[in-house]
Amino acid sequence: MTRITKSAEERRQEIIDISKKLFSENGFDKTQVADISKEMGVAQGLVYHYFKSKMEILYVVIDEISGENEETTRQIISEYHGSAFDCLNMIFMKLINKEKLDKYSTLFSSLKEDHGVMEYVSKRMSMSMESFSISLIERGNADGSWNCEYPKETARFILQGLNGFIGSYPLNQDVNQKKQVLNSIVLRALGVHSPKDR
Repeated sequence: MTRITKSAEERRQEIIDISKKLFSENGFDKTQVADISKEMGVAQGLVYHYFKSKMEILYVVIDEISGENEETTRQIISEYHGSAFDCLNMIFMKLINKEKLDKYSTLFSSLKEDHGVMEYVSKRMSMSMESFSISLIERGNADGSWNCEYPKETARFILQGLNGFIGSYPLNQDVNQKKQVLNSIVLRALGVHSPKDR
């Protein structure tokens, strides 16, 4: 049997990908390093060669999930040429949908009681989305979607609120209802109280 040799970068990414899959399927607490190494078909020592602990892997997985959201948002903002109001609705549609929420619900449910990790999730998600949020708010000011006096501060307020809301809201809540509530709150923060106010 030929042994497959992978570069250090490929092997590290394989650990991250398999960990993300197992954390998402089973939750963080119910996934052990032994499960990760077994899924890879390697000894546990190999996993520890790249990561000091399961917790270190978790933080990298959180960074990857945040990066996925960031890339989705960046793509929508750069490619969509309609109003900022419509662009915001597209972002909600792509980021808050049943498939995406289901994909990571087990992982984030298993982390809810770990306040340190949840604070990291909130900060990481907010930091990665801040510049996009500010530019979208400024775009909305320019195209008349809303009139937000403090774009930077409002972006931070919205992002912190969204992360707290998503982290504390029941994950099995109807996705359309969750999206509607979040959309309403964000629009109010931007000074839009109803579609006719636009």
